[in-house]
Amino acid sequence: MTPSARPSRRQLLRGAASVTALTTVGVFGAGAASAAPRRPSGTPEVTGLGPGNADFPLMSATLIGETLWIGSRNLAPAKAVGYHVPTGRVTGTAVLPTGNFVQGSAAHDGLLYLGVTDAPKAVNLYRLDPAGGGVRGLANVPGADVRDVAVAPDGVVFATGRQKGRAAGPGLYAYDPATGALTEVASPAPNATQGRAVEATATHAYLGVGSNLAGGGGATLASLFAVERATGKVTDITPPELAADTIIRQITALGDDLLAVSTEGKPAHVALLDPATHTVLRSFPVPGTKSVTNFQRLGDTVWFTSTEHGTVWRYRLGEAGGPESFAVPVPDGNSWGLGRIGDTLVGVTEGGTAWTLSTATAAVTTTDLVAAGAPAEAQLGMSLAARYGRVYVGGNGSLALHDLGSGAVRKLPVPGEAKDAAILDDGTLYLGVYSSQGIWRYRPWADEVPVQEARLPQEQNRPQAVRWDAEHGLLLLGVQADTTGGGSFVTYRPGSGLPTVHVDPLGPEQLVRAVAAGHGQAFLGGDNAKATGPRGDLAGWDPVAGRELWRTATDFGSGVSSLAVHGHRLFGITVNGQAFAADLRTARRGRPPVIDTRADLRAVTSANPRLLVARGRLYGISEKTLFRLDPVTLAATVLVQVDAEWYSGARLAADEDGVLYTLRGRELIAVRER
Repeated sequence: MTPSARPSRRQLLRGAASVTALTTVGVFGAGAASAAPRRPSGTPEVTGLGPGNADFPLMSATLIGETLWIGSRNLAPAKAVGYHVPTGRVTGTAVLPTGNFVQGSAAHDGLLYLGVTDAPKAVNLYRLDPAGGGVRGLANVPGADVRDVAVAPDGVVFATGRQKGRAAGPGLYAYDPATGALTEVASPAPNATQGRAVEATATHAYLGVGSNLAGGGGATLASLFAVERATGKVTDITPPELAADTIIRQITALGDDLLAVSTEGKPAHVALLDPATHTVLRSFPVPGTKSVTNFQRLGDTVWFTSTEHGTVWRYRLGEAGGPESFAVPVPDGNSWGLGRIGDTLVGVTEGGTAWTLSTATAAVTTTDLVAAGAPAEAQLGMSLAARYGRVYVGGNGSLALHDLGSGAVRKLPVPGEAKDAAILDDGTLYLGVYSSQGIWRYRPWADEVPVQEARLPQEQNRPQAVRWDAEHGLLLLGVQADTTGGGSFVTYRPGSGLPTVHVDPLGPEQLVRAVAAGHGQAFLGGDNAKATGPRGDLAGWDPVAGRELWRTATDFGSGVSSLAVHGHRLFGITVNGQAFAADLRTARRGRPPVIDTRADLRAVTSANPRLLVARGRLYGISEKTLFRLDPVTLAATVLVQVDAEWYSGARLAADEDGVLYTLRGRELIAVRER
């Protein structure tokens, strides 16, 4: 396959603008007490290429009447849009002053209650009056990313979420609209990493917790608690069939006689409980699913959704047997809300698709929310790759493919989040996709949309780095395991469908955040998702034989964010911006190379900076700046002040001509050094 023609540099950088003055950061390390500032040859040319990935990603949906109110994800400012199901149009938009994810969502008496993430010291619980009353901030759930909201029949609002570093674990909170008071009701699981699900009836509030972020180390697994509203008494009512799963994902009261509970697991499970006695009436696994997300009931039939393959499930209460599946032709990924209008189910998936399913005829309709009138706005960037006239920017539920020749931007659906990417010599794009989506492939000349090529173990759910080892013809991945702690080093020969997974190569607590290839080896850098514990280990591997060649702890005090091989040297940078270099010629079997140069780059970097070698030059990127590193002294020359907005650390890509691509704010830019 011959890659398509790509635009010339003149075409790409036409109208380029000069940027900020360049600066040099001093270096301190073995062999170099300091580095004299150098004058750059000229300022780089910078071209804006439009929003990196403009879409309407979402994270919640609640039906009020015939309108589905949908909460945004990774947009600024956060929003909720009203999608009128009969007409298939977005008829209203509300702006929330704080927050990132609009994840908690529940309705009562025509009002919508919304909880947001990333507002730990500001209002993170809101009320929206769709009839024209606007948005009102209600309270701050202390230090919380609000993950779920429920409303009791008397109007009291309950919320839970993730409270980072809180000794008491995730709490259950109640907001009383009559008094405006927010109270902590219970915190029964100090070792849980977050609360994910709440529900409330006239007599009880329910809290579902577990571990699906920064897990491991004895973190609590799926646990369900019932709280008597009159007395505050807390009872652990976790169904035994669910106790080995990761976390309680959903709790829904289906009338007065049925409480439905679901999990994330291997596979996910569903339990149906009697709300009066909390005894389990029925429980069953949902084959092939990681997570069950939403419930609706129609008579004696329970309908629910899962995260895989756009599947809707039907479970008949009065019959023996397990659930039946119905395919809904929408992109894979999380379903964030399920409503019912008569015999029609209404739902949404994370990439911005609304759908309906007739329970009577199984007829399906799908609607792209942007086409229906939802705002397509630049979301936080996830990943980046560039080659042969194409630049890919990952987001929630999609890739944006920028065709540099025509200027056109095309949306490619990808479930979840494409965390990192690599492009092979023939133009094939490979992706590492969160959560538990494994390895995906896109061939521009043959694939209409990206396809999943290989799965990884479910617990190895968060790819951190994807690199191409041209010498051995292998993809190399560094992976984080959210629920169990640790991570893995993965090698994959394209087309084989059979990745080799080396679990916890840096020990049971360190994930593999950084990977590089060169001189016949793979190099791994470790980090730790928890605030305490080992981090910063380095290791060399034989990726073909699948064995460790050397390994060493470091004294960085921080995890390794990125690694790159340039010449005979291994370069790295830590999560907090400390650069280092080692001479690979000093490595011996069982002995690591000697780190001989260090530099403190914290003045020009932010969390999770990354390195890239392009056309013989060593570059670095952070959310603050794009910079070039002197390979001898590690002095940093700032090229562009980017002030970029990424979800998990900045990314940098280069095409075959050495043109660099990254985000400035949320805009994709091309940078060419003169």
